[in-house]
Amino acid sequence: TSSYPSPTTKKIINDFIDVYPNVSHYYYDAISQSAALNAFEKAYNVRALPAYDFTKAKCIVSIGADFLADWQGGGFDCNYAKKRVPKKVKGKSSMSKHFQFEANMSLTGANADHRFAVKPSDQKKILVYIYNVIFESNENIQIEKDLKTYADKAISSLLNSADKAVLVTGIQDSYAQELALSINMKLNSQVIDFYNPRLIRTGSNFELDK
Repeated sequence: TSSYPSPTTKKIINDFIDVYPNVSHYYYDAISQSAALNAFEKAYNVRALPAYDFTKAKCIVSIGADFLADWQGGGFDCNYAKKRVPKKVKGKSSMSKHFQFEANMSLTGANADHRFAVKPSDQKKILVYIYNVIFESNENIQIEKDLKTYADKAISSLLNSADKAVLVTGIQDSYAQELALSINMKLNSQVIDFYNPRLIRTGSNFELDK
C-alpha cells in the first residue's frame, strides 16, 4: 500500500496480519521519499521526514528540491511566503535569501533570488563540495569553476546565517540526504525540527525490492 499516517488504518492492517500471519505488508509511495526516510531513520532511529519551518529561515539553499510543490509531502509554501516579504526590521532586511540549484525550471526555482541551472550529476558534486567546506574537510572534489563560484556564494550565505540557515535537497540518494542532514546539524539550523518529524511517509524501496 501507499503510506498511511492514520493509526486506525495501521491497526486494521496489523489486526489482519495477526489473524493471517502469512501476510506481509509493504509500503510503497508513487512519489518515493525512501532516500530521505532512510537517512532520517539512520540518524534518529525513526522512519519519518524532517519538519521545516521556513518562517525561521534567513538563508535557504535548495539542491534539486522543489519544496513549493509536493516535495516531501508539500505544505511549505505558506511559511516560505511569509519570509519573502521585502521589509526591514531594525534597519535590516528580514526577507530570506534563496539559492536554487536545479536541472529544470520549477515553481521553487522561479521564486529564488539566485537560480542556477545544474545537471543532476553535478548536483551531487555541489552538495559534497558544500559539505567539505562547512566541515573544513581536506577531501578534494573535482568541480567546474562556474559551479564552484555558485556554490561559494551559497556557502557564504549559509555560514553568515548560521542557525537561521537551511539546506534541502531532492536528490534521491540516501547518502546525499545524510549529507544534507549533517550540514543542517553542523549549522545548528533552527529551521529544521529534528525532534518533531513528519510521520506522513513510510515507504521503503529496499523492502519492496527484496
